[in-house]
Amino acid sequence: MTSHPGRSAQLDPEGLPRLPTSSRLVVISPHLDDGVLGCGDLLAENPGGVMVTVFAGQPPRYPPLTSWDERGGFEEGADVVAVRREEDRRALTALGARPVWLPFPDPQYGSRPNTREVADALIAALDEIVPDAVAMPLGIFHDDHILAGDAAIDALGRRPSWAWLVYADAIYRRVPDLVDRRLQQIGGLGLTLRELAVAGVRSADLKRRAVACYESQVRALERSWDGGASDAFEPERYWQIVHAAARPTGSDRPAERA
Repeated sequence: MTSHPGRSAQLDPEGLPRLPTSSRLVVISPHLDDGVLGCGDLLAENPGGVMVTVFAGQPPRYPPLTSWDERGGFEEGADVVAVRREEDRRALTALGARPVWLPFPDPQYGSRPNTREVADALIAALDEIVPDAVAMPLGIFHDDHILAGDAAIDALGRRPSWAWLVYADAIYRRVPDLVDRRLQQIGGLGLTLRELAVAGVRSADLKRRAVACYESQVRALERSWDGGASDAFEPERYWQIVHAAARPTGSDRPAERA
């Protein structure tokens, strides 16, 4: 494994984080869409990136049709994960990126892994990719997002030499106080975050085309949230981790509900 301790994210003239030339970016995504909804512009600005999705595995068997899958337009007996993976592949191709899918099924289908299990899988995937920079979700509102964020923090503790960014989870970031509360919680773990000034930067057409590839998820969001997926096209929000105090790794905290 190689590392580049001197690398850090800079801002381009448009205000978006731009990594040093030839850097390899990895975005950690809770589900098969969140990474693009939250930082599709970042992926577009840094072609050749990889999106590692935590809950992208096939379940041993599907339960009766879940309410979320029904809102996404699926019918009983559909291979939902296969369809969503294909949506993910098309979206990332549009952004010049590629997917890596971890084996954990979406917890809506049954069991939920713990933080240590997800962190171990993330480390294995990241070590295979050898990134220069990793963008992880803040981890807010949804238990799966919180779990993915906690596992990413665990992974950061094991690989602190990479450049680490945190992005605000689209859709949920607009819920009052959630972002600030989560930032305070992360700060309490000994991490220092500096927000990158990207306010006012609107989504590029490339991101809009990528988001449109997630047909089932956009449909479900339109049926679930006021404004549907529109928040994905608001300016992306990022923080750079500029200091990480020594802290134990491999924690097994349960995902908490915000």
